[in-house]
Amino acid sequence: MKKIILLATFILGILINVKAQDCSCNPNGFNPFVYSNGKATQTVRNGHQFSLKCKQPFAINGGYKCDYSDKVCDVKLVAVLKNASGTVIKSFSNFTFPLAYEFETGGNYSIEITPICGGKKCPTVKFHFNVACDEAAKCDCNKAGWDNIYVSIDNVSKLIACGATINLKVGMQFSFKGGYKCEGNCDAVLNAKLTNLSTGSVQNFPNFKMDGVNSPFPTVGKYKFVI
Repeated sequence: MKKIILLATFILGILINVKAQDCSCNPNGFNPFVYSNGKATQTVRNGHQFSLKCKQPFAINGGYKCDYSDKVCDVKLVAVLKNASGTVIKSFSNFTFPLAYEFETGGNYSIEITPICGGKKCPTVKFHFNVACDEAAKCDCNKAGWDNIYVSIDNVSKLIACGATINLKVGMQFSFKGGYKCEGNCDAVLNAKLTNLSTGSVQNFPNFKMDGVNSPFPTVGKYKFVI
């Protein structure tokens, strides 16, 4: 009698184990995908082409349910991110929604998401991304050099050249007028340095303004002023 009971239990266990493997791909595929980029939200389909900027955060949400008749069969998702040449640059062995990502560099990319039900690979979905980075503003040295530079002493202005000697008296105010224009859509930042040629002491003037009145020299000496 004990042998019969053990045999029946063994057969029942086999039947249950076989039914647990009844797990198939969903004929309807993925649930609808929802894309968001912080500004807008839209429903998208397999194969959608996205246009993004570098470092622009975005998210794609979705879901997939395996087809089963009895016991729940959970899906396993795997995903790969590829560049324009098809090289895998990132793998997601246990992918979960939502996909939240941002591209660091421009180019064309794609992501493929594959569901696996009961060990069987189901149809893959694929999204495409065109990523553009804002070009840095062009900013170069001016081939023509400096604009004309004038020095004003006692309200008398005169044009001076680079390397010119300016004669001043102690306590006499003076000012420069002129400037420098970079080539491109950018502004020049001027830094100046005053060196006492007798003592070697140096005074720096970051963000120097050419149109300001300069402090008079308190002591007699020779100085070198570089902008």
